[in-house]
Amino acid sequence: MGAPAKKDSCCKMVMKFLFSHIGLCSMVVLYSVAGGFIFEHLEKNNEQQICYDARAEYEPMESKTISSTMKIFYDYGGAITTNASRELMIIQLQSVLQTFRNNTLAIAYDGSWCGLYGKDNGPNYKWSWAGAVLFAVTVITTIGYGHIAPKTVWGRLVCIAYAVLGIPLMLLCLANLGDALADIFRFIYAKICCCGCFKGKKKSKESNNKVVSLKNSDSNNAGQWDSDKKNLADMTNSSPPASTEFTRISTSSPTDSMDMSDTRKLRPTSSNSSRGKVKIVPLDLKKNDPVILDDDSDSDDDDDDIDEKITVPLTITMIVIGGYIFGGAVLFGLWEGWDWLQSAYFCFITLSTIGFGDVVPGTDFENPQAQAQLLLGSVYVLFGMAILSMCFSLMQEEILAKARWIGQKLGLVEKEADD
Repeated sequence: MGAPAKKDSCCKMVMKFLFSHIGLCSMVVLYSVAGGFIFEHLEKNNEQQICYDARAEYEPMESKTISSTMKIFYDYGGAITTNASRELMIIQLQSVLQTFRNNTLAIAYDGSWCGLYGKDNGPNYKWSWAGAVLFAVTVITTIGYGHIAPKTVWGRLVCIAYAVLGIPLMLLCLANLGDALADIFRFIYAKICCCGCFKGKKKSKESNNKVVSLKNSDSNNAGQWDSDKKNLADMTNSSPPASTEFTRISTSSPTDSMDMSDTRKLRPTSSNSSRGKVKIVPLDLKKNDPVILDDDSDSDDDDDDIDEKITVPLTITMIVIGGYIFGGAVLFGLWEGWDWLQSAYFCFITLSTIGFGDVVPGTDFENPQAQAQLLLGSVYVLFGMAILSMCFSLMQEEILAKARWIGQKLGLVEKEADD
């Protein structure tokens, strides 16, 4: 019996860790890294084969274009031509070159030497591990640059399955991480940026509660004292039953001021004093006794209520988004040599998950830092999506608070009891 219970506890601990903030972030990172290895293995060799196929189509087309060009020169007398024949020769040459250009673009051959792929003087693989990781990140974040795409059958099937599992995982991680970051940012904003702007309101609220509590306690004690006094007076005027004995318990209540003779009148003369004794215990309260309020018990709740009411202004969240875009623009501008507008354009298109793919880092494969730039782009995308999720959560709370305030002013929404 001990082994199954221990196994269940271990499974619960593992599941609890996996669905925590650290666990979800770790799963997204590992999922992206694993996707990089998978797509590299599936598409890297095919990339070289595509190069061979494209070159096989290019070479006959190149030879045909050269032959057509030479024929045109021979037909029109070479360099010795008239003005009319020269114009006809130019028209035919333009037609041949346009056909060659269109066919070259159609087969997407860039003139690379396919046998030198991965070597020092040869072309670099687009489907390197860093490039595959960036592709995996763009899939699960639904950005989809489209600068590279799987060409093989297995690569496309795996891409479908990878997206089906990765997109919900990424959305779950962003929702979880966004709420956690929003709480941290809200706490920092309340403690540092606000500089205790809610302390005055809190103190005034507590003082008002104390005054109301004291008034209510005094009125309740006075009413209880008058009721007890009236009951005692009624009992002194009426004779108690013979089977009942009224005793007195020494207390600090206002009844201590009564004479002992009045107390003796309350005792019956019956000898059967052991049956049906009823003891009257007066309230141990005086009219002017102070009421002690325990402020420490509700201090934490008050702090939580105040923290929950704090919302971050839209300007702050927009500054955070703009700062992240500006930082990325400066970084990619230095690494890629882009101007500030192109860098900012790439960062905005990326964080908004539009992903045109016309501007992508690390596509200059002649640059020795291309692989590092691809990894940097992956990290920038992951952190950017988390920060954007945090900002969206804060903006949603602020917009709801403003809408509720407007509704209360217009009388469409009732004010809360705490207000």
